[in-house]
Amino acid sequence: MREFLQALLEVPWLPLQTKGAIFLKRGEGLHLVAEYRLDEPLKTACALLPLGRCLCGRVGLTEEPLWIPEVDEAHEITYPGMPPHGHAILPLKVGKRVLGVLNLYLEPGVRLSTTVKATLEMAAGLLALAVLRERAERAARVLHRASQVALEAQDEAEYFQRLCGLLVEEGYALAWVGEALPDGRVRPLEGAGAVGYLEGLVVRHDETPEGQGPTGRAIRLGKPQVLRDVGTDPNYGPWRLRAQRFGFASSAAFPLRIGERVFGTLNVYAPEPDAFDPEEVALLQDLAYSAGKALERFRAQALAHLLSQVVEQVPEAIFITNLEGRITYANAALYTQTGYSPSEVLGQNPRIFKSGKHPEAFYRHLWDTLQRGQVFQSLFYNRRKDGRLVVEHKILTPIRDLRGQVVAYSSTGRNITREWSLYRIQQVLIQMLERFLQEGMGRSFFQHFLDRVLEAIPGAEAGSLLLRNQDGSFSFVALTGHDPGLKEVRLAPEEVYALQAQASQGRVSGAVLGEFLRHLPPEKGGILRQRGRFGELKETLYARLEVEGEAIGALYLDAFQAPFPEEALDPFRFLARWLEMVFSWERAQVQARYLRYHDPLTGLPNRAFLEEAWREREETLSLVLADLNSFGENNQTHGRKVGDMLLAAAARAWAELLPKGGELYRLGDDEFLFVLPLEPGRVLGFYQDLTRALEASAPSALEKAKLGISVGVVAYPCDGRNLGELLRRADLALREAKKGRGIAYFNRELEAAYMERVEVLAALEEALREGRLILFGQPIVDLSTLEAVATEVLVRWPREGGFWPAGAFIPLAEETGLIRELDLYVLRRVETLPESSVWHVNLSPQTLRDPRFLEVASRLRGKGVRFEITEYALAQGVEEVLKELVEMGFGLVLDDFGQGYASLNTLIQHPFCMVKMDRGFTAGLGQNPKSHAVLRASLSLARELGLELVAEGVETEVQRDWLLRLGYRFAQGYLFGTPQPISGS
Repeated sequence: MREFLQALLEVPWLPLQTKGAIFLKRGEGLHLVAEYRLDEPLKTACALLPLGRCLCGRVGLTEEPLWIPEVDEAHEITYPGMPPHGHAILPLKVGKRVLGVLNLYLEPGVRLSTTVKATLEMAAGLLALAVLRERAERAARVLHRASQVALEAQDEAEYFQRLCGLLVEEGYALAWVGEALPDGRVRPLEGAGAVGYLEGLVVRHDETPEGQGPTGRAIRLGKPQVLRDVGTDPNYGPWRLRAQRFGFASSAAFPLRIGERVFGTLNVYAPEPDAFDPEEVALLQDLAYSAGKALERFRAQALAHLLSQVVEQVPEAIFITNLEGRITYANAALYTQTGYSPSEVLGQNPRIFKSGKHPEAFYRHLWDTLQRGQVFQSLFYNRRKDGRLVVEHKILTPIRDLRGQVVAYSSTGRNITREWSLYRIQQVLIQMLERFLQEGMGRSFFQHFLDRVLEAIPGAEAGSLLLRNQDGSFSFVALTGHDPGLKEVRLAPEEVYALQAQASQGRVSGAVLGEFLRHLPPEKGGILRQRGRFGELKETLYARLEVEGEAIGALYLDAFQAPFPEEALDPFRFLARWLEMVFSWERAQVQARYLRYHDPLTGLPNRAFLEEAWREREETLSLVLADLNSFGENNQTHGRKVGDMLLAAAARAWAELLPKGGELYRLGDDEFLFVLPLEPGRVLGFYQDLTRALEASAPSALEKAKLGISVGVVAYPCDGRNLGELLRRADLALREAKKGRGIAYFNRELEAAYMERVEVLAALEEALREGRLILFGQPIVDLSTLEAVATEVLVRWPREGGFWPAGAFIPLAEETGLIRELDLYVLRRVETLPESSVWHVNLSPQTLRDPRFLEVASRLRGKGVRFEITEYALAQGVEEVLKELVEMGFGLVLDDFGQGYASLNTLIQHPFCMVKMDRGFTAGLGQNPKSHAVLRASLSLARELGLELVAEGVETEVQRDWLLRLGYRFAQGYLFGTPQPISGS
């Protein structure tokens, strides 16, 4: 363009100054693209002109030439010392399109003739045609290169990267491709140019502020979006500073489509505003359209490759035949499954796989179905190259071309030999079990069993079952495919192969089995070889049948045509195990009938026996429900075996103490029931005898243990006649006895107290369900300032006129396990408390072991929660849970330190941040010097360990003063505030 301008200005007969400029239209402005001897101030001022500004901008807007002999105030752009001059300014116009402006300088006062004007207008027209041609050639060049890139790229990633590079070569500062993700984000895939702009870039295609830029709108609306000026567009706020830092002034985004779906966008950036005129937009739109088509092709190619890999890699055997039934393709699975090589399969008819087990009518139906253009599917019994049988579920499908004509057939086969055999075996065993339950074991049962099994194990052609006789020899009780005369043969255990084999189940070749028979006595070996067809055997499956480790028989299945397929082994093993189960079940019936009514450890009758034998009588009886004291602790200390020895010895000793007509039952783990023909008053002496007998009969390992029993006594019939009612009342008395007296008699007050507990527990469960429990808080204060530094969360249960005492329902909840629900209830309420405070929440050991706890606790992260754990909880094996709580950011507080089981080792081994000294030490301040010593020593130790100490139970100013003198910082107690409702809980 500069050469054109120079040549025009140097035409001798044109009255022009040798100065001029060419502007091209971009968006709503004119851009200086070429100049000749233009003054430096004008180069800067005229680099970008809005349409309508100054003379050139006016021509660009009116599209009419201007002939001005001398400039006046209409020339808006001036500079000091600008010489006088005139202008010939002509639009670069093709048809109705204005591409730009040609600006020529005249000597002041020169008026151009009509001929000169015509010449200059012709020159402007030629220049416009040249510009238009250059743009067309550029568009063709860009599209052509993009097409080449699409053909040369190996995948869509390479294509996008090279396409973006092409656009940067054409003058854009940045080009990138973004993918629209389902969650509203736009993910940059590939880019070129100033790609640093993309680092950390957040772009979306939803209605969020990050979705209002060109990219998000292009995806959402499916149309090109042009941003004229990043500095003024109100929607570009999230990216304005980033764009200005990289020198971007305008950008455009063009939707990329796969079919009808917008996949993403092609995004381009330019350093000048209004960079995208209609022609530029049209070019980039064509490029985006081509990119979408290329992307469709890449996706189709990738899908085709994926499908081909699926066909090659799936475990199902697949082959394709032509219309004549010749195999033209087979995948790797077919060769693996059949044992044939490609050269042995390709070009062959699928009949090479035939097993001979299908009638000809089966194949006629197959071809009739395919030739009607329908899908055929069925079970196929085929053979591998080595002759082994395989069961396949095959689907044969006609394959059609684009015109709908059948051109080939495909076969997809899944090897279901194992599943088919297991299913058949399952059906056989269900039927045999029904027969067994109806008829029991007998020769007809075994023969029917063996006949049906042969139909279910692929490759099996004969079979035999041997069972042990009472004299220890073995006989054939069932035969299939062998001479029935074999049933006359009796074999010694060493003459039965299955009993001599190392493995209890397996497979053995005919040659090995024949060699085994040659070592038998001649008369037996000859009969077995002759009548058992051992010379024809290919392979035998065998199983030694055992019950409780004792061999009771052997099962054999024989194959003569080919070895058994691998898939037959699992069904055969399943079959043998089932047969052993039947034998075991039969043997167990007698024992089960005994065990149903007796305890296997002590031999005593059990609860089932008691319930069936109980009858109402007229004589007076005492029912004594007994329970061993500390039985669980002794088991943990000495082991379960010692505990069992104690139970068995006690049962024997106690049975000898029974009076005439007395009965002894074992009802549970360490729970016994004595039914005694005694008046209740005489039971005390019997109880003392029981205690002495227990101590005398105890195993040596328990000589120093504290042995004893607790008993609850009910009187029949005055305390009840129904057995269930008597046992329930005896249990209430036993609960009372366990409180320390050793023996307790049922009375109505016990039952009333029990019912009250039941009612309280039911009411508490209801209160939890309905959310009627509320949170109270008691402050933990700074002793110096009396300001609260934390609040201990307490739970209160409202009732009419006040609240239930915590001591009335908390221990009950702990005892019954409801404490877990109570603690989780509190944790869910703590979620609603303000985050500005520190909250101390007490936890039961049972809650720490609840599988729901950590999930509920995780929702309290960041709320300033500390968990208070008692010393008792540390003995319950909760170390891992405590470690997880610390890792989640919670503080742990050891509560009531010094009251229970803790040692100094506790403070070292567990991740506590605070310790609360038990109120018993605080109560002794000013009275007991030992309390002072403990509190002072604990404080010194805590400082060394980096722990905070809280003194509990502070109720007087004297106690506060003592604690301050000792150096304590934190305390809690009624002196600083009683528990109060927490607002918002």
